[in-house]
Amino acid sequence: MATNSGFSSLLKRWITSTDSVLLFSVFIIIAIGAWISIASTPAVAIKLGLPPFHFVKHHLLIVPISVFTIVFVSFLQARHIRRISVFGYLVCLILVAGTLVLGEETKGASRWLSIFGFSLQPSEFLKPVLSVMTAWFIAEQYRDRRFPGIFLSLICVSITMPLLLLQPDIGMAAVVLGTWVAQLFISGLSTFMIGTFMITTIGLSAGAYFIFPHVADRFDRFMLRGGEDDADLYQIHKSLEAFKSGGLFGKGPGEGVVKTLVPDAHSDFVFSVIGEEFGLIMCLALITLYIVIIVRTIGRLMRSSSIFSFSAVFGILFQTNLQVLINICTSLNLMPTKGMTLPFISYGGSSMLASSVSVGILLALTKRNAIIKESL
Repeated sequence: MATNSGFSSLLKRWITSTDSVLLFSVFIIIAIGAWISIASTPAVAIKLGLPPFHFVKHHLLIVPISVFTIVFVSFLQARHIRRISVFGYLVCLILVAGTLVLGEETKGASRWLSIFGFSLQPSEFLKPVLSVMTAWFIAEQYRDRRFPGIFLSLICVSITMPLLLLQPDIGMAAVVLGTWVAQLFISGLSTFMIGTFMITTIGLSAGAYFIFPHVADRFDRFMLRGGEDDADLYQIHKSLEAFKSGGLFGKGPGEGVVKTLVPDAHSDFVFSVIGEEFGLIMCLALITLYIVIIVRTIGRLMRSSSIFSFSAVFGILFQTNLQVLINICTSLNLMPTKGMTLPFISYGGSSMLASSVSVGILLALTKRNAIIKESL
């Protein structure tokens, strides 16, 4: 009886302190993702010689696990999140290194490991835990000026970046580096230091153009805007056609053709499926939900006096919505093609579970009346 009373009390505190609008918005996006999976993945599965609902079953299997992950992580306190992130970072780092030796190569990149029959992309989980770690180090330096927090965060990022570049995963490396620089910026680092890091980031981006042929090829084709007969821009052309044919209200669920023509219609180009079958209205509704997450999180964040919470939440919010921006802009040909999933919408267990961890952390660190301590 005492145990039930204690659980009920804990659950009541969680319900009253958690941002219900933020949580509900995420759940709506997850529901939309399941709906889109049913519409977009059967055609892809058939093309690959798989049962029509192969990807649908996998996606729907991940949904309850993702919901549980969000709720579980949101119950954690700041000190638990910090400790788990350190352990998680070390494990993810080892797994990312493992992809270079044991990884499954897909489209010239080794980013996935096969574990018990499931494909895992460790770098997806590396993003949120690294963001929490760097936020912790930065916060500790502000608490004690003798603590080399910024230097330690630099070490972590410097170890992570080469492993991502060797896969190669330029987009993920850019997100990791951009998130760290953003965290330094909002934490009040000097303008000189921020400028130095930004110049370094630009230099690395330029270096990627000359070092990685596929980066140069994608950038050149984007700038030259190849014609309709350019095979390498086939997915982009079909994606744009999908948005045009979808119009304002779409052609209707299951009526689209882009999913039968574009190999990555269920993942990197899922936004074009939404545009064709459900129209501009649904696209704008989905974008609005992502904006609600940003606004609600920032609103809660502004009430926090914890440098750690502020930096960690901002970092995760930055990287998650940068991923949203890249996916949408790629589908609309507003930037060079970069394989990056749309959180909770694209097919992919690693992406969905990693996004769930990220949202769980956002909810945990922005709970109302939560007492956030800066030390263990």
